[in-house]
Amino acid sequence: MPAFVAREKELSLLNDLYYRPGAQFLVLYGRRRIGKTSLLTHWGGEIQGPYFYWMATQTSATNQLRQFSQALFQFLNPGATNTPTFSYPSWDAALAEVARLAAQQRVVVVLDEFTYVMQADPEVPSLIQKAWDLHLKQSQAFLVLMGSLAGIIQRTALDYQSPLYGRATARLKLQPLGFGALTALLPRYNSEQRVAVYTITGGVPAYIELFDDRLNILQNLQQRIVTPANVMLSDAVFLLHEQLDEPRNYVAVLEAIAAGYHILTDIATMAGIDRSNITKYLAVLRELGYVDRVTPATVRRPEQSRQGRYVIVDPYLRFYYRFLAPHRSAIEQGRVRQATSLLYDHLLDFIGTHTFEELCREWVAVKAEMGEMPFLPEQTGSHWSKTAQVDVVAVNWRTRDILLGECKWGKQAVGRDVIETLRRKTDDVLPPQVDWRVHYAFFARDGFTPAARASAQEHGAQLVTLADLEADMVRWLSEVPDR
Repeated sequence: MPAFVAREKELSLLNDLYYRPGAQFLVLYGRRRIGKTSLLTHWGGEIQGPYFYWMATQTSATNQLRQFSQALFQFLNPGATNTPTFSYPSWDAALAEVARLAAQQRVVVVLDEFTYVMQADPEVPSLIQKAWDLHLKQSQAFLVLMGSLAGIIQRTALDYQSPLYGRATARLKLQPLGFGALTALLPRYNSEQRVAVYTITGGVPAYIELFDDRLNILQNLQQRIVTPANVMLSDAVFLLHEQLDEPRNYVAVLEAIAAGYHILTDIATMAGIDRSNITKYLAVLRELGYVDRVTPATVRRPEQSRQGRYVIVDPYLRFYYRFLAPHRSAIEQGRVRQATSLLYDHLLDFIGTHTFEELCREWVAVKAEMGEMPFLPEQTGSHWSKTAQVDVVAVNWRTRDILLGECKWGKQAVGRDVIETLRRKTDDVLPPQVDWRVHYAFFARDGFTPAARASAQEHGAQLVTLADLEADMVRWLSEVPDR
């Protein structure tokens, strides 16, 4: 498996910042195992200038300052003997040393897992602000603060009230790898197998690395996924405990949504939480990027709609609570046969209900961004009502363009009836009082019948196979914007 792929856009951003004149301050954050350290380490090995990297640990504030001081001393004095008691007297003094180092030359200074430092000493963000304003801003430093605790990063570096607000010259929330990355990471697999892996891993690099494409999906499940040693078995609990002081109620909310309850009152009832408090828990989960409130894409003002549903949008958590959490105790004891069998039996349905539809909606957004759609969508999602349901909907309210799409994950080729059915229910889907230009797209795992192709050509509809979708996703990942 290649060590590092599909981060061309992020590498382009880092290079752009590196070669800009003057000091730069990047806040880089994202969930655990998303590849932040790998990205910076890979990039740091490619640049020519000085590169200083330090990772904080969960220890006392005194030990953190000492560890940073000794790492910086070794960087400034390669090969010198360092005493284990050496430490700068304060973060002010340590950061002033960084400023002196970068006074005349570009120096990259990466402070990884810096949220641990902020937890141990809440005054450190204010000290960084002071150092930036007085010294670093006038230097050639390229300062990178990295962290996995998104909430702390938000409060201390990005929010209006935070000490570091307005200081960062750039910020980057590192996202999971796109589906297109799996062609390079798992080249022996076919498109269907890669969709299965993407469903299980959600594009998290550390989870993708668990798969061996010399084994089929079932063998990977048996040997690498549904095992007591798999980090995916404990990461869900770890993520919530690390981010939240009292995770029990949040876990209950996620379990209720994973069980199929999407309306606020139903979630409260199933989670055993008072109706007046449930919005607080949902708001926090939305802020962390684990849950979202979705409405039909045909609703112009989603925040005012009563059709909202709460869904788990983190693919890993969705997979975990559907397939691993119910059997966690048995898996940890090595009794994995039932969990593996249920997972393998229901995985295809899970893909069709969740992952494939999401990838089709993402394909619409990607093609539009590449300038290969008849219009640029303002909203992309799905549609549901008492009279009609449509898997893919993209809308531009200004130009009055709308795209309607159906996704079929079945093994058989899609027939003409699917195309004609969507056309018949179009009037039930279109928002009222607007003369819409309607576009159609149909997505199939295994292609289309000749009759379906003839009907699509007659109505100007796009037909997209899984192979087409994957090829476009691969091409999108490789397109780096000109800078």
